[in-house]
Amino acid sequence: MKISIHIISFFLGLLVISGCSENKKKKQEATNWKFSKEIPLGNVSPIGIVAQINFLWLSDVSNNCIVKIDLDGRVIESFDGFQRPMHIAIQEDKIYVPEYTSDTVKIIDNESVSTLELKENTDAIAGIAVDGNTIAVADFYNHRIIFQQEDKVTIIGKVGYNDGELYYPTDVAIKNDLIYVADAYNNRVQVFDFTGKYIRIIGWNENIKVATGLKVTDTQVIIADFEGNRILIYDLNGNLLQIISGKFNQPTDIEIVSNKMYVVNYKGSSISVFYK
Repeated sequence: MKISIHIISFFLGLLVISGCSENKKKKQEATNWKFSKEIPLGNVSPIGIVAQINFLWLSDVSNNCIVKIDLDGRVIESFDGFQRPMHIAIQEDKIYVPEYTSDTVKIIDNESVSTLELKENTDAIAGIAVDGNTIAVADFYNHRIIFQQEDKVTIIGKVGYNDGELYYPTDVAIKNDLIYVADAYNNRVQVFDFTGKYIRIIGWNENIKVATGLKVTDTQVIIADFEGNRILIYDLNGNLLQIISGKFNQPTDIEIVSNKMYVVNYKGSSISVFYK
């Protein structure tokens, strides 16, 4: 009788383990991004992308303009006269445009364009993040992030390859009181707190070639590997969830709209769309 009870317990245990594994597998499949379609952009050479309700804004680096399109790729309007616009940001319908050539941040607000005051000199602004009155810019040639909170400025990073050091940062995001940096030619994303303290590295083990752009959601960190033609998806602690390849031509940036992910391809002049 004891042997029978042990055998029954053993098989019940296997069923529980099998059920848990199956549930875990289904949960993982539900969170995976799947390819939907490709949206051609004509002569647009996109670097940055942000969403505004049912529209997308793109920075067109070759034509020095900012383009507003619908979710099918049709151009709604265009703003010309920018000097190499890079990774853009949006807040309250204002589009923040870092100009790589002029070291200036422009703001598109309805039909007007103004200039954002930066309290530190830069040398090629590659990306910007805005959260209320808090601003972070990727100071490309100075290998640092300028973190500006009203009148207070914190310099994050310096040139180098160690933890907390940067080598040509190209994009930046602010989420949950943390700063995420696309540390492009160190082939990784680095995370800092608002004091500039180094927190963690994301993406180092996956041999990223150039970490050009990133998107941080409530649950994920998504990285565009420009030269690797991949998108890498992690949880907020840096655990790898998914790698997508075969659908990109030099991806530079990512945006999420509802349950869809939009990835801009610089060389391909297109947007790769995914769903989950």
